[in-house]
Amino acid sequence: MITPTFKVEQDDNSITIIINTPYVRAQDVDLHVSGTEFRFFLRPYFLRLYLPANVVEDDDSKAVYDPSLGQFTVKVSKENKGEHFPDLDLLTKLLARRGEAADVSVDQAQPKKPLIEVIGSQDNKEDVSMEESTDQIENEFQKAADFNWELPQELPADDLMIHSVYGFNNQYSGYFTHVQETMNEIIDIREPEKSTIESRRQDRLEQEELKFDEDYYAMDFVNDEEIQNAIKYKTIWSKELKRIQKQAKEEEQQKKQNEKKSLIQEITPDLTQSNVDIDMNGLSIGDQNESLIKFTPKEEALMRSLPNKEYLLSNEKVTYLGLVDLLFAYSYNHRVSEGDNTVESVWCVGKLSPTISCLEQFTTLKDTIIACCRRVLSYPLYRNLALCEKVLQDVYVLFRLGKRAILKALLDMKDLFDHHDVYYVYSKIWLDDYCVWIQHASDHVIRTLAHELHHFKVPKEELGWDLSELEEIAKQMNDLEAEQGMNGVEEQGMDSL
Repeated sequence: MITPTFKVEQDDNSITIIINTPYVRAQDVDLHVSGTEFRFFLRPYFLRLYLPANVVEDDDSKAVYDPSLGQFTVKVSKENKGEHFPDLDLLTKLLARRGEAADVSVDQAQPKKPLIEVIGSQDNKEDVSMEESTDQIENEFQKAADFNWELPQELPADDLMIHSVYGFNNQYSGYFTHVQETMNEIIDIREPEKSTIESRRQDRLEQEELKFDEDYYAMDFVNDEEIQNAIKYKTIWSKELKRIQKQAKEEEQQKKQNEKKSLIQEITPDLTQSNVDIDMNGLSIGDQNESLIKFTPKEEALMRSLPNKEYLLSNEKVTYLGLVDLLFAYSYNHRVSEGDNTVESVWCVGKLSPTISCLEQFTTLKDTIIACCRRVLSYPLYRNLALCEKVLQDVYVLFRLGKRAILKALLDMKDLFDHHDVYYVYSKIWLDDYCVWIQHASDHVIRTLAHELHHFKVPKEELGWDLSELEEIAKQMNDLEAEQGMNGVEEQGMDSL
């Protein structure tokens, strides 16, 4: 059966599901609505969605087929009128079977089981009670509070394993058996299939030491015109955050004005009948307030193609920190290419990400960012610490915007790697799972991590090279060259006289 293209919309009282089914017999459709489940069957199409809350089929419900567009528009009523259904744009989450969409909360003190891919499952017989929902919310807040992003953890030793494991939640192996024959220029591990967590880190550090060029860094420090242009670039993410902050500020001001008007009306009620205020600022085009990061049809198609999985992570903290690593590499490429990917983008993202290039795993935020900055100072075209700090701000903005912005970035990365004949393997072992998992990730944990990123300062002295001394030498050499240049101009002037 084929999963059709679809989208879900809502108003206060109903849910509207628009399904693309060209070249079909509309009279053969079979619809089923029960609780949170919606099923649509029309050979060869089959669509099953699990909505965030209950819907019912009543007198207001209807299904209309437009043969000119090849679309079914199905409208069903909300059981609780006025209820808002969250995450209707996260299509993979809607397609998940019941039980998969729920975020699994596990006590941090207890050992966690590895990831499980759900092949088949039975429907739950009872809905989650209100008390259970409240407990889950409290657990989410507690989980966010329990994360200490600077406390290192011991990762399980894998020296005794027959096969080396890597990738999302350490569930993959065998993908780099013939890596030397594939012209893979991203991988920085000598023998990935025989590597351990410690050996990968050692390989990464050795390669960064060999690649770091003091002269290159010094030149980029003093001749930074192009780098400054990249730093000044306004990303779509920063524009969206400013739009949201401006909208929130306007709403707060409007709220204060309304409270002030209400107070005046209570004091002078007779004046309210003769004076009608019209807010001219409110008469603006509606599109101005729409989000800049809506999912495109291409991104929606990618979400529909993702597998349904239930994740029981062995180490959630490592997974979140790997996300920081990936988004750092993505943000560097996005900034230096000014939002337009180039033929070098897939190499750039892969090479700058320790998670991708070295199959790394981190247990502290500090180690994650240090590793990202070291790679930026060793490999790409622009190797500048100020650029690193700006990229870190971009990562903060992505986390501040939440899982939709993060998902858009991950989908963009996935599309880059999917279309490369060698590097597509990284979509299989990292990006596919991250794209599915982020749709169920904890908003509270993402928010706390955004807070940590916002206040994090890149420790120059801990990057492994004496950058302050290199910068001082570069300044002196630049001043000396400038002084010699001025003396040369003066001598030419004297000769002409």
